[in-house]
Amino acid sequence: MSSAIEQLNAAGNAWTGLMLAVLWQSTLLAIVISLAALAARRSSPAVRYWLFQILAIKLLVMPFWTVAVPWPGWFAAEQPDEPQVVPPAGEDAAADREPFGPQPVIGPVAAQADDAAAKDTEPHGLSGIGWPGWLLVGWAAVVCVQVLRIAIQRRRLGRLLHEARPGSDDLADRVAQVARELNLARVPAVRLTDVDCSPFVCGLRRPVLVLPATLTAALDDTQFRHVLFHELAHVKRRDLLWGWIPEIARLVYFFHPVAHWMVYRLRLERELACDQIAMTHTGRDARAYAETLVHVVSRRSGPAAPKAAGAA
Repeated sequence: MSSAIEQLNAAGNAWTGLMLAVLWQSTLLAIVISLAALAARRSSPAVRYWLFQILAIKLLVMPFWTVAVPWPGWFAAEQPDEPQVVPPAGEDAAADREPFGPQPVIGPVAAQADDAAAKDTEPHGLSGIGWPGWLLVGWAAVVCVQVLRIAIQRRRLGRLLHEARPGSDDLADRVAQVARELNLARVPAVRLTDVDCSPFVCGLRRPVLVLPATLTAALDDTQFRHVLFHELAHVKRRDLLWGWIPEIARLVYFFHPVAHWMVYRLRLERELACDQIAMTHTGRDARAYAETLVHVVSRRSGPAAPKAAGAA
């Protein structure tokens, strides 16, 4: 067996043990977080959002703990005590009398034959990779595919931003007014696109607000303020930065149902928190705001690239 296969098997065994520990520990933590979110169901969505954000951070930190947390004791199988073999008194006496008895002599020819037989019994090539090694290889392949998918989506987003045109001065002034009401340090740039997608913001260092041209013409002033407050609330809450933590956790733990459920709850609570900010600053009731949401969602038919790159 080659050294590369031996190293792969050793890494696979270590990775499998680590993933098993992360699976049961994160599942227990998810149950605790869910109970806490259930208890806080009448509080602000931002509170529940940060509860699930803690779970996302824990998922990323768990593999880097310096102290491993083993399986609970009631999961471990009890090992039977090995029976102690006590040799007869006669054999002990004989061993005491003849400490240096005759020893079998293995010649060089016999030793080489034993080594050759041992090498023949070892598996060769890919058959020497154990199932933990194959699991590690499959996990790395899926992660690489997901990274490639994100890169393609980022490229599509860049093409969309390149083809979009700057908003008018009047539109920029309305966005700046909403940014001042939210006390934003930087006013996002405005781009209009001909793609029928949802309004969204993107960009970590320089936020950009992307609006479909057909939607801006179809909304009245009140509905348009709802949209602006909702989208700029993502910038105020720094969702563009914090949103990468659960996405990376789901990318790494794509096989873990808790990771997918966590991302779903984080997106839901994030949108509810932005809705709350929008309703608070516009002073409108929930019914009027819900009508705006229905109007916006009913017109959405664009590609999914913007949704992966920015908070919609």
